[in-house]
Amino acid sequence: MASSLATVKLPAHIAAVIAEYVSFLSPNPPPKKEEAQKYNGGDLISKIATAGSYFALAFAWSIHGCEIAAILAQQTRSPSSSAILSLLFSRPPAASKLSLHPTFLLGASLLLFGAAIRKACYTTLGRYFTFQLAILKQHKLVTWGPYAVVRHPSYTGMLASIAGVLLMQLSPGSWLALSGVLDTRLGRTVIGVWTVWNVLLMIGFVRRVPKEDAVLRKEFGAQWEEWARKVPYTLIPYVW
Repeated sequence: MASSLATVKLPAHIAAVIAEYVSFLSPNPPPKKEEAQKYNGGDLISKIATAGSYFALAFAWSIHGCEIAAILAQQTRSPSSSAILSLLFSRPPAASKLSLHPTFLLGASLLLFGAAIRKACYTTLGRYFTFQLAILKQHKLVTWGPYAVVRHPSYTGMLASIAGVLLMQLSPGSWLALSGVLDTRLGRTVIGVWTVWNVLLMIGFVRRVPKEDAVLRKEFGAQWEEWARKVPYTLIPYVW
């Protein structure tokens, strides 16, 4: 198990940090008023997109950082290891129970999958991709690449990424599960609020799908109708 922490779990956390950066930060700044032709946000996701992205990264990276430090301290047994483990665990011997659980692997896979989809969407849409729901000047309806599989692949990627983060960090054998944070009322409250926040975000993205469809349908008319006929699924091929 010790070898799997160093060879699998540690690299997975580092990869997760990069994947979260890709998934949760917009490749383009919010559109300026003069750039938005007919519509510029108004929904909750548009309003909280920028601040929410940085909050999500700060929180997730803090937890990743704690587990990375715990694994390194546990594995290296350096002179400072005991001090580090004492800071990270209410009961330092619990560090020996750090493990690689299937739930963690599922979460890491979902996060990396989600980030890959998001990156493909950024590349395909180019300047048209913003976290704010907006129709830009000279906007084109993009129907190729991942948008030829489902109509809202970026939301598919975001949902997979959020679910992946939750599964990784709340999995058995994780730092969060073993540190003692969840043994305190404050810790349970903070992690509970964070979990609920992420679930609400996922619901928000799902609810945004028909709103975005309505905006695109109004803007592009028959072109959107033809695309919707060829690509009937919004998030998951052959399912939804």
